[in-house]
Amino acid sequence: MATLSLRMRDDLKQKAQQLAKEQGVSLNAFINATLAATIAQQETLTFFSDRLKDVDQETLHRRVMKFMRKTRRGKEPSVEEIERAVRG
Repeated sequence: MATLSLRMRDDLKQKAQQLAKEQGVSLNAFINATLAATIAQQETLTFFSDRLKDVDQETLHRRVMKFMRKTRRGKEPSVEEIERAVRG
C-alpha cells in the first residue's frame, strides 16, 4: 500500500475530519473511500459515454421514458426485464 503526504486547506481538513467522525471512520479511511467513490463515478461515466456514443439520443430517451412509464411501486425489476426494456 502506498503512503502519500497530502497538503490541504485547514478548513477542508476540519470538514473531512468531522464527516469521518460522523461515519465512525478514520480520516484516512474517509479519504480513501471518498477517492474510491470519485474514481468509480468517473469510470462509470466513461463506460456509459463509450457505450452510448453511437446511440441516437432521441431513441434512447424514448426507450427510457417508455420504461419509466411501466415502473410502479413494488418489486425491483430483474436484470432480464431491464435488458428487455432497453432493447425496446
